[in-house]
Amino acid sequence: IIVSEWMGYFLLRESMLDSVIWARDKFLKPGGALYPSHARMYIAPMYNDDAVKKNAQYQETIREWTGFLAETATNYGVDMSCLTPTFCHEQWQFFVQSAQWMDLP
Repeated sequence: IIVSEWMGYFLLRESMLDSVIWARDKFLKPGGALYPSHARMYIAPMYNDDAVKKNAQYQETIREWTGFLAETATNYGVDMSCLTPTFCHEQWQFFVQSAQWMDLP
């Protein structure tokens, strides 16, 4: 029998699921039991003013980056545009893909 409290926020937050599966595969004998053995996740789309604000912040950051590129090229003769895809991806992850929670009444 394996008993583990592996469920964090949204079942995956604390990244314990991988460890439980590994322990199950390595130690659980045929006919053994794993508790809890099942979980259910409910997800639904939602509208959140914070998401709109974060998207606006992302757009502003990209505008500032574009200004920075122009200023750097004009003042120092350095073209840093090769960094744009990486910068945009990093900012997208920070502003838009970061988790948002909403407690329902």
